[in-house]
Amino acid sequence: MGKKRKIDSECRKLKDQWNIQYFVIESSNKALCLIYNESIAVLKENNIKRHYKTEHSQNYSKYTGSLQTEKFEAMMRGLKSQQSSLTKVAKRGKPFTDGEMIKECIIAVAEEMGPEKVNLLKTVSMWLEG
Repeated sequence: MGKKRKIDSECRKLKDQWNIQYFVIESSNKALCLIYNESIAVLKENNIKRHYKTEHSQNYSKYTGSLQTEKFEAMMRGLKSQQSSLTKVAKRGKPFTDGEMIKECIIAVAEEMGPEKVNLLKTVSMWLEG
């Protein structure tokens, strides 16, 4: 019986052109899909390409050239905003049931995804009865 190879030991790296081409980044030695915000198990172009073609090409193949780059950068800003919001939660040491903190997170995400609804969200009361 042959020796089973370990994928981790192959030191695979995400190539820069895959970022914009497939809307992925490298995170914890895995490819992270920015569209679904989920990991792609193996950091190989075939796996990343298959994920993109089966899940996203129908909606995202219309983006080419500078539009594709702009869309990728917008997704990166959204991810960084989300990570920043979660970092603020951890720094506050408060549970996720803190209504005002949740409202701030929702507004931060809305500013990236749908700016036209931000003012409406700011008027929502987060009073939690209990």
